[in-house]
Amino acid sequence: MAQVEKRGGLLRKSSASKKPLKEKVVLMYDEIFMTEDPSKCSPRFWEELFLMKVNLEYLEGKLESLDGEELMKIKDNINCLFQHCIQALGEEHPIRVVNALQNSFSSLQTLCALIRGVHQKNKSTSGFDIINMLMGFDKAELCMKNLMESLDSLLCAEGSESLKSLCLKLLLCLVTVTDNISQNTILEYVMINSIFEAILQILSHPPSRREHGYDAVVLLALLVNYRKYESHPEMGLVTTPVSPAPTTPATPLGTTPPSSDVISSVELPLDADVQTSNLLITFLKYSSIVMQDTKDEHRLHSGKLCLIILTCIAEDQYANAFLHDDNMNFRVNLHRMPMRHRKKAADKNLPCRPLVCAVLDLMVEFIVTHMMKEFPMDLYVRCIQVVHKLLCYQKKCRVRLHYTWRELWSALINLLKFLMSNETVLLAKHNIFTLALMIVNLFNMFITYGDTFLPTPSSYDELYYEIIRMHQSFDNLYSMVLRLSTNAGQWKEAASKVTHALVNIRAIINHFNPKIESYAAVNHISQLSEEQVLEVVRANYDTLTLKLQDGLDQYERYSEQHKEAAFFKELVRSISTNVRRNLAFHTLSQEVLLKEFSTIS
Repeated sequence: MAQVEKRGGLLRKSSASKKPLKEKVVLMYDEIFMTEDPSKCSPRFWEELFLMKVNLEYLEGKLESLDGEELMKIKDNINCLFQHCIQALGEEHPIRVVNALQNSFSSLQTLCALIRGVHQKNKSTSGFDIINMLMGFDKAELCMKNLMESLDSLLCAEGSESLKSLCLKLLLCLVTVTDNISQNTILEYVMINSIFEAILQILSHPPSRREHGYDAVVLLALLVNYRKYESHPEMGLVTTPVSPAPTTPATPLGTTPPSSDVISSVELPLDADVQTSNLLITFLKYSSIVMQDTKDEHRLHSGKLCLIILTCIAEDQYANAFLHDDNMNFRVNLHRMPMRHRKKAADKNLPCRPLVCAVLDLMVEFIVTHMMKEFPMDLYVRCIQVVHKLLCYQKKCRVRLHYTWRELWSALINLLKFLMSNETVLLAKHNIFTLALMIVNLFNMFITYGDTFLPTPSSYDELYYEIIRMHQSFDNLYSMVLRLSTNAGQWKEAASKVTHALVNIRAIINHFNPKIESYAAVNHISQLSEEQVLEVVRANYDTLTLKLQDGLDQYERYSEQHKEAAFFKELVRSISTNVRRNLAFHTLSQEVLLKEFSTIS
């Protein structure tokens, strides 16, 4: 019960019970939510509205409180508000522009949330409902044309960074109205009125890229995935490396990333003593972080995306030319998982090498650090595919890369040992013979074509030494696959392929081992040194007989559709959902915008 007090013989309510006065902008919002046109009684209504400080909380709450039928009753007023927001974007007064954009953004954000609710009840007409509610069917094309032209102009102009940020967030709001972006009919109008050049301009300018790069790349990633399997089946998310962390936007290879401690690409020196960098290095460093912990599903998907991107890079002729260019050397400090048996290399001791060495280092690092119970089979297959494609390029172009190949060979053999040691557990979940075959064929690539891409003849000798030294692992693998290929079981055919692939490796072992044992016996040596074994190898090449194996330098090119479509659809859906959820927390404060624009006006 309201408190009352007696004063001058009159009873009146105490001041504590008075309702707070509504601010003017709230009263104007209330008029919009009436069925009558608010400008009938106040011809300057819309002009005055955009001079008011926006009350996002009240506007959003008002929209969310209405059901679909109530919202339809004020559709004309909503259309009018939307159209006047667009109109205000073209006006010169900076305070009006920012208020209008803030207002249109908040309105669209709330409307999209509301229409998504309607969409769940009537999925077949959700896209058209959104367009009709915001603009009206008859005016939609012109409205969107004007909106996109205004946004394009604001993004390309030299001016407020806050305003550009708000433009990008408005676009993200439009794009993420629905979880499945291909069902978002508004995007038809966005795609017709392209802002691609504006996004590229943001990404190509370092200060702008630092400020807006993340939003720009996410927006671009979502746009290229709109109905991509219908219109351009080969175009996919991998055109821009987007990951959950704020990664560096994708720009042409060799350009400078947005950081103050690197050298401009225009002045890029090739002095080995100078630390240089580029965006691919940033991506490789990022990949080395997210690929460390694949037990987390979020990181597992991020690691998969990184490997898909590297797969596309590894089979691209121009990217490979850059990666293998001996005149473009870089120091790349990859993140390495802490392990007891190795020490962390000091940054200053990192060698300056072509970037392909860093890619190979990253693959070796993954191989040696993920042999665990929850075996990431899919990632291992992709990792080996990247290595194979790089070797195919080196063989084709006769690139003699100065790389520590022994580290790769050792990692591959240890992976084979892991597969054999955990045969029963792994076979319950995976066809490990697919991976084993790929590993064996990598060795076959080195054996058959190594003379065309290994840096020196001694490298070829070291390959044979490593095979002979680890012959027990290959013998055990042969015994395992022979056992399974001779039984009428599930793995008969897969194991048989590995059996045939081991023919040259077994020939090397069976040819050199007796000669090494004989050399040791003649010279009364209980254990030969590496150099002594290499001496035997060099002396007995001529009598070694190997079989020519076809197709070792062939591979199936990456194709997203069918094989990866489900992964990317779910990834895009996840990004869209996260963007929509986070937009509310990224709304720029009106005070910041007004302060910034007061310095311009």
